[in-house]
Amino acid sequence: MWYRAILAAALVGLACGAAASPARHRLPNSWHLRPVGTGVGVGTMPQGIALSPAGKRIAVLDAGAAPAALRVLEARSLETQRIVTLPDGFGNPIWLDRSTLLVAGGKSDEVERVDLRNGSILGIDALGRGSWCAGIALSAHHTRLAAIGDRNGRVVAFDMHGRRLWSATVGAHPSALAFEANGTLVVASRQDSKLYFFNRLGRLVERLATDTHPAALALSPDGRTLAVAASDAGRIDLFSTRAPAKEIARIDVAERFGVGNHFGSSPDALTFEGNASIFVALAGENQIALVRNDRVVARLPVGWYPDALAASPSEIYVADGKGEGMHANPAFRPLERKTYTKYVAILTAGDLRRISRAAFDASDARNFRAERATILPLANRPATSVLRAGGPIRHVIYIIKENRTYDQVLGDIKRANGDPQLAWFGERVTPNQHAIARRFGVLDNAYTDAQVSADGHNWTDAAFANDYVERFWPPNYGGRRPLYDFQNGASPVVPQGGYLWDDALRSGISFRDYGEDTGVPRSTSPTYLAGNMHGLIGHFDPAYEGWNLRYSDLLREAEWDREFRAFVERRDLPALEIVYFPNDHTEAARAGALTPKAYVAQNDLAVGRLVDAVSHSRYWRSTAIFIVEDDAQNGPDHVSDQRSTFYVASPYARGGVVKERYDTASVMRSIELILGLPPLSIYDASARPLDAAFTTKPNYTPFTAIAPLTNLRATNPAHGVGARRSAAMDFRIPDAADPTIANAVLWDLYGVKR
Repeated sequence: MWYRAILAAALVGLACGAAASPARHRLPNSWHLRPVGTGVGVGTMPQGIALSPAGKRIAVLDAGAAPAALRVLEARSLETQRIVTLPDGFGNPIWLDRSTLLVAGGKSDEVERVDLRNGSILGIDALGRGSWCAGIALSAHHTRLAAIGDRNGRVVAFDMHGRRLWSATVGAHPSALAFEANGTLVVASRQDSKLYFFNRLGRLVERLATDTHPAALALSPDGRTLAVAASDAGRIDLFSTRAPAKEIARIDVAERFGVGNHFGSSPDALTFEGNASIFVALAGENQIALVRNDRVVARLPVGWYPDALAASPSEIYVADGKGEGMHANPAFRPLERKTYTKYVAILTAGDLRRISRAAFDASDARNFRAERATILPLANRPATSVLRAGGPIRHVIYIIKENRTYDQVLGDIKRANGDPQLAWFGERVTPNQHAIARRFGVLDNAYTDAQVSADGHNWTDAAFANDYVERFWPPNYGGRRPLYDFQNGASPVVPQGGYLWDDALRSGISFRDYGEDTGVPRSTSPTYLAGNMHGLIGHFDPAYEGWNLRYSDLLREAEWDREFRAFVERRDLPALEIVYFPNDHTEAARAGALTPKAYVAQNDLAVGRLVDAVSHSRYWRSTAIFIVEDDAQNGPDHVSDQRSTFYVASPYARGGVVKERYDTASVMRSIELILGLPPLSIYDASARPLDAAFTTKPNYTPFTAIAPLTNLRATNPAHGVGARRSAAMDFRIPDAADPTIANAVLWDLYGVKR
């Protein structure tokens, strides 16, 4: 597609911007990045790295939203020597010799041989159509090659002449593979959290369970120990390779931060130091841990989301998938090459970092002080906070919307930190959201923990997006992986702690879901059939339409209101309601569809009517309404590409401009505290609740919805600005339409030319 050329141009720009990392960066959740070592910028979401046979060069595979690329850097200076743009690529590359590498080819469904001398790319081993090649392994003596298909769950072994030796099925979404010294091939499966052992003839000889969602494998130099990174469990599982293979240890590697569980640390890459020590990348905690004698003995902070490791005798190399933090993007105009790098999925570029092994012997590493300095201390909360179980707030309504930045909607509110020139959907379009903000509080320092909707709904629903989601959404948004399976409730996506509704179900808290991850009634989509989320079965309104932009948010609000009135009549309102109003996503300039302003105004009125209904009911005195966007990808913001609109509506809302910094997990933690629910991950466990947005002195005055100031029925003309681009977009599932094009259309319609 034509926009890939823009992506390619953006990638070249990213490749040229190499710089050492600053000392400190702040993430959406207020954790800090203070990465050690020497760093250099690379492309989007580097998924794998490998040192050359002589150790003088290092290959990095960029596999994010920009076009896939293999880049080679000088290992000591970290200077880029060559970049080869690939049709696709995923996982760790493998050096065949000093000038040839092998790469898992992703959508090409084959293994790709890359010749660095001339930049040629040759598909050598095919896995089968639709397999989506996600990983490769080379035997010890370079006599056999194996590859896994993420889509079809196949593992295929080849000789070095490309002849297929055998193939087998290991279930959906295999994640990693490795050859043992005796030729046994080990394959890890995320779907069922198991290891499969195949002998040289391809016969399955052993099947062993691991902790949840194995993401990476590593063999000790002597070949006797197999290490497995169980990403969702926060553990490393160790197995003896001596027949029969057996488990010998399970090691907690997560930093618990003084909270109960350790879900969310996401160990996702491993490399041995000798036979007894293992370096582990903890992507969710932005650190590298050193494991020795079955325990963590040192920790060092690195960049955002470390997801690949390599080791030389004196140094450790780590790829940070998301680089060094958030960025402002006020000039975001995607169709212009000079600004395209301001789209969040491109702006969030990775880096490569070199760390001396001696750094792990320093006292700050051994006592964990360096790593712990990056974590926000647990909040010293006021004893009188109304955000507590048994307090005056006993009911929560949690509204989830789609993709808007703070500046796009509230940038025109005075005395807050907004840019009115970026308020595409200001007060004339969103009078209710402006009135809610002015009455109950303007939160102008709040950030989504997600970049896009794929991880966004995981963060809004689980306060966490696991390693499967984080690795696979970037190539999906880059147009190279067609499967959007990030909200379907299947095993690889579901985090260890589950979702908010699972938390409520386990704790005996009544709840009702309206459209969030329940799908479109009568839909035939395998991704969006109601009931995919097992915890929602029997707890969602089957008459409530989920994702479907052709269905009005006002009809959704009316259906919610129908049930709400019945709950009021019976006096049995569930303690938790989750309500999905998706139409502020818009259909851009699609001919005949509602205009973006009409869509957003419709969404605004639905929100206003819901708050109105609750505030005029008997439940107003005991209710808090939280309103968030799942992400902030679809527009510019002068503070951050992840700053978004957060609202509270409650008699106990403080009002005024709330300057404290909050994130998606802060909202989740606030809900959990009110309902007496345990946290789902380290993120909500350590998040600062919205205490500063609430007061102990209630104001029971009801809220009255404001009539729209914009024509809710206005439609796009057949040949208007962006009509042709919008006609080609797929709006059947969230973000299936290329968001960069949708953003460009909105800018052409409403953007200020500075």
